[in-house]
Amino acid sequence: MDGTQTKKIIEEIRLEQHISPNEENEVIEKLIKEAEFDINSKSGAKIDYDADLIARGLLKDYVMYKRFGRTAEFKQLYAGDYADLQAKYYNSSNI
Repeated sequence: MDGTQTKKIIEEIRLEQHISPNEENEVIEKLIKEAEFDINSKSGAKIDYDADLIARGLLKDYVMYKRFGRTAEFKQLYAGDYADLQAKYYNSSNI
């Protein structure tokens, strides 16, 4: 995800999650990068979060849960969404 996309998502997260202006953008950006890595690695693809709005929503939810130290709960609640992304982006290796 490039810098422009990240800035757009930071602003969306700030508005949707009512994040105080005092919370540093760098902290939110770090959480976005963690979420992007986790979702991409679990789905097996580099996802375009501008095109795939379901994945974009999942990324924003990941950030929210991570901010409050609830990542394990997030993984339980959103396991089905991860499975859907895996199915969507599955590429057969033909082995």
